[in-house]
Amino acid sequence: LWVILDQHSSPPLLPLLFTTHLSQSGVVYESRELYDESSRKRNWSLVAKDISDNTIRSYVYCLSQFLSYLEYCHESKQTPNMHASSGCSERFLNHYINQKLANELDSSQSLSTHRSALVAYFNFLTYMDVCPRYNLKVYRKTRQVMAEKSNKQHYIQYVSRHSRFLLLNYCETLAEKLMMRMGYEVGLRTSELMGLRLSGKSNLINLFEKLDSKDHGHINRFKYRLEGRYTKGSKSRWIYFDRGLLQDMKRYLETEREWLINQTGSKDRSFFLRTDQRFKGTGIGEEQATRVFRKRAKSAGLNPLYSFHDLRHTFATELYYEELAGFDGRETRSESAALIVVSQRLGHEIGRDGYASPTTTKYIRMRMQMIEIEEGFSG
Repeated sequence: LWVILDQHSSPPLLPLLFTTHLSQSGVVYESRELYDESSRKRNWSLVAKDISDNTIRSYVYCLSQFLSYLEYCHESKQTPNMHASSGCSERFLNHYINQKLANELDSSQSLSTHRSALVAYFNFLTYMDVCPRYNLKVYRKTRQVMAEKSNKQHYIQYVSRHSRFLLLNYCETLAEKLMMRMGYEVGLRTSELMGLRLSGKSNLINLFEKLDSKDHGHINRFKYRLEGRYTKGSKSRWIYFDRGLLQDMKRYLETEREWLINQTGSKDRSFFLRTDQRFKGTGIGEEQATRVFRKRAKSAGLNPLYSFHDLRHTFATELYYEELAGFDGRETRSESAALIVVSQRLGHEIGRDGYASPTTTKYIRMRMQMIEIEEGFSG
């Protein structure tokens, strides 16, 4: 259950009802126009739509930002505060979207998410007969401004080998290095690092034992079952560790992680453990790798637009061209076959037609772009 609090640690009632509704039902209400042929009039109705846990999290964050803005306006202009959000006018809400947010945000996608969150909240209030239906929109002029911002900040989501080398050099612990490698060598999302476990049906201890086994001495790639409760689509999938990566993971288990266990007496079976004093010895959260990436990428002087997720794009791009090429470097597989492999490793859906999801193709950078980036660093 997500709860938004005011500065006195009190939850405003209507937002609390909304977040409770989201947590229990996972549903928002969309406004749909319906044409009545008998009266020849257009009517509208609210239709329930399922949303994911990640979308719920985004909406709650966006709503909390809006309610904080209400508190700020209330203090300076005596407008409704967060406890009276239903009293906001359509004009005020559109001003917030097209002026306040448009000035602060860097992408059209972020602006669209904030607008969708407000639409979901106020449609809920309309459904509850608390306020009238509002028409919240992003003006055409605002879309043009956001497009110009996006063009200025356009970059290719591929992190060069040189940049990865710098990133690892600025990591302060073996755990931090492994987290970064999980992005570009395994293709994991930051939240999926929580799915690396030392207990359960599929666990890393079994893999570590195989490293020293004569029966597995010829194997250079080890597979691990990532459970669906840790993935974005809630579907389990196989992920793969090269022998070198798995050996470094075992080294972390026997050194840094063992030291944390001895210090705290923790029995947490998460592979990666936190080192901060308050939560020392407990499993990392879903944003841990993102925080580490920001710090170390900044220290390494990497492009400030890069994020941990770009390591996943890098993994997908390199895997795609590896799957296309044979031992002699010539293309031996079809593009569709290579995309299916990438899609499976990323955890994307395979369509009913047997082809990879269109989402997967968005992860692949053009070979020329990749070569230009690499050559830019190699001279």
